[in-house]
Amino acid sequence: MLTKKVVCCGLILMLGAVLAAVPAVAADKSNMAARAAVWEKEYNAGNLAAVQALYATDGCRMPPNQEAVHGSDAILAQLKAGKDRGADKVKIVVTAAESSGDLAYGMGTYEITGADGSHIDHGKWMNVSKKLNGTWKTQCDIFNSDMPMPTSSMK
Repeated sequence: MLTKKVVCCGLILMLGAVLAAVPAVAADKSNMAARAAVWEKEYNAGNLAAVQALYATDGCRMPPNQEAVHGSDAILAQLKAGKDRGADKVKIVVTAAESSGDLAYGMGTYEITGADGSHIDHGKWMNVSKKLNGTWKTQCDIFNSDMPMPTSSMK
């Protein structure tokens, strides 16, 4: 009987130690999934100014194989350039998101298609957001293709 009590107490103490050692995963108070859905909806509708408004005024984007862009005007220009190159529609999936205080991050996958539905690109992305004046804004995002680089760019 004493052995059972000792084992039971030992298991309870171990469980408590494990739970104390594992940091609690903070809920995503930034609602990254909802913000990604708005980004996707507005981009696909061609409302690039609404997409731009999701970024901090001093925000940045780091697209693949291009220079990073900083600030609202540069972000809007980069979004327009993507549309002009045929990136008509995007599908965004959020695979993880977490927030702590006024900072949050999210990551996931994306798929880009042309106006005719043809596959253009797919890959992964990461986003860092800040709560500014009570509103969550993207401070910076980066996305990288999972497709091999075209051989013509390897020259």
